[in-house]
Amino acid sequence: MIYDVGVVGAGFGGLAAAATLAKKGMKVAVFEASNELGGSAGKFERNGYRFQSGATLGMGFEEGGVLHRLFDQLNIDPPAMTLLDTIMDIHMPDRTIHYFRERSRWYEEIQRVFPTQSSAIQSFYDEVYRVGAIVDQLTEDLPVFPPRTLKDFMHLVPFVNKDAMKLLPFMNQTVEDRLKKYGLHNHRLFRVFLNGELMDSVQTSVEYCPAFLGYAALQTFHKGAYAVHGGLAAVAERLASFIKNSGSDLYMRHPIHKVEKSGQHFEFHTKRDRVFRAQKVLLNNSVHNFHDTVSKEMGEQSYIKALKEEKRDSWGAFIIHGGVDGAVFEGEDAMYHQFIDPQKPDDLHDGGQFLMSLSDPRDSSMAPVGKRSLTISTHTSISPWWNSEQYEADKGQMKNRLLDTVDFYFPSFKEKLDFVLPGTPITFQKWLRRKYGKVGGYMPTGKYSWLNSYSIRTGIPDVYQCGDTVFPGAGTLGVILSGMTAAKEMTR
Repeated sequence: MIYDVGVVGAGFGGLAAAATLAKKGMKVAVFEASNELGGSAGKFERNGYRFQSGATLGMGFEEGGVLHRLFDQLNIDPPAMTLLDTIMDIHMPDRTIHYFRERSRWYEEIQRVFPTQSSAIQSFYDEVYRVGAIVDQLTEDLPVFPPRTLKDFMHLVPFVNKDAMKLLPFMNQTVEDRLKKYGLHNHRLFRVFLNGELMDSVQTSVEYCPAFLGYAALQTFHKGAYAVHGGLAAVAERLASFIKNSGSDLYMRHPIHKVEKSGQHFEFHTKRDRVFRAQKVLLNNSVHNFHDTVSKEMGEQSYIKALKEEKRDSWGAFIIHGGVDGAVFEGEDAMYHQFIDPQKPDDLHDGGQFLMSLSDPRDSSMAPVGKRSLTISTHTSISPWWNSEQYEADKGQMKNRLLDTVDFYFPSFKEKLDFVLPGTPITFQKWLRRKYGKVGGYMPTGKYSWLNSYSIRTGIPDVYQCGDTVFPGAGTLGVILSGMTAAKEMTR
């Protein structure tokens, strides 16, 4: 059999693309190396607990949202979920900020937390909402961006309108540039807060974040944040079921070690010595792994160069999964928490700021009765983990730093833990096959860094890519958008 499309990787981008293609009547094969769906937003189970691979909010399920549109197109129901009034609580050394979804409540919180600068901060957020809405409108039609072919440029012509022109100033400025307009660039507390949110969503700080990307990320929090019952893996399972029910195939535990061109089609070689064939290719295993996946001849055709790719900065993650007595968080409404280390509040990685997601106490699929599963995640530099001569000691030290910080804000947390499973970039390479443990795409490095983004095109005819290393980048919504964009181009 020769499939219409072969998809390497069952992350959210690959699943969204495969489901969209199957809906259009194409015969698709999805190859996943592990035994779990969802990639970096997947799950695993241990000791009666279900853990999310990352501390991930569910977003895009609101009316008109990315996942709402996708599920509508597929005519399937999303899993059960809880809409969060409080997106997360941000715990800072001297105060806790309640990050509310609803705009009026968020503005009231701004008045409470930042009383002397509340008017300027609210004006800043007015701009965030306005510009974010324009970005949403432009991405709704799934244009290929950055454009790489004449057709890509031609398809962008309809977007050159009055609203798009309003976006231009924000494409050559950083978020910090915009803060200067409102006199907020030297407001230390607000910068610490914003840096935490941007590190979570865009992998960088106000100083280096392109304004339009930062604004799009910041306003997304306020459109609708959800605790998905069963974790985001439940979304992946719905998409996988649709793919199989549509007559396409999903091959778990089938790592692809080489894709090569053979005549008029492509061959997918698995480590089980099986060979599959397809007319087109979609790579959802990250650009980091690109040259390890395609043949040398195909790699030479691509504009993605191995040496350049090796030098590009990307974060890793240090992660902790654990089970805890639910009594520790009794009376707490928030299920997502961001912590700022009271000793080093300006550190944005390696424990200086980190996220913790708690399972919904009403979701029995995530933890035993009276217990809650948790996932803690912080950005970390990759190279020290690979070059460490005392790896286990370093892992233990980082684990203790994170747990001690949570315990600082929630006394008795550590003594109420059932068990703790820490992971490093080496863990991510082992279990998720992310090269060197790189996750979350590329960190923006300045106002024009978006021009260095990879589009869904690889430069090889009939070979496409999607995922967190492809525009619009990190986060489940960005990954899904890249997969839907790839599917659209493959069926033009």
